[in-house]
Amino acid sequence: MASEFEKAEKFGKARALAAPFIGALILALQQGIIFGWDWEATSSGALLQVGLWLFFAIVMLLLLLTGGGWFLDKKARAIANDEPSVSSRQRAIKIGFVVSLVTCFLVVAVSPFDPLPAQRAAHIIASMGLGTAFVALGMSELFAHG
Repeated sequence: MASEFEKAEKFGKARALAAPFIGALILALQQGIIFGWDWEATSSGALLQVGLWLFFAIVMLLLLLTGGGWFLDKKARAIANDEPSVSSRQRAIKIGFVVSLVTCFLVVAVSPFDPLPAQRAAHIIASMGLGTAFVALGMSELFAHG
């Protein structure tokens, strides 16, 4: 049986490797949804798409805010969320927030020339913020873990 420290170390390395790919996945899904989504549809299929995207986005936000490790025991999770990991997450959240604001400004600047539905604009802003936050988190964690 692995000790809590070994579990936390293994989880920290896995988180460092997974975070940039999660960010890239969020950005890729955002592109696929933007160009493949019927934004005018109100069918049950469209509502399912909205619900699934909202669920995915909320889980990703919670993962970013808490650091994950939800299935680790309390002691291992506390070890995994050490000071460098918390610092990396805080930096990633700041970067995601700034990217969300810049994306919001761009959406507002472009809207007189190419109006966007509110749902589409919100989707772009949230996806850009979450995606870049996870890429930043992954890069910071990779540098911290060597």
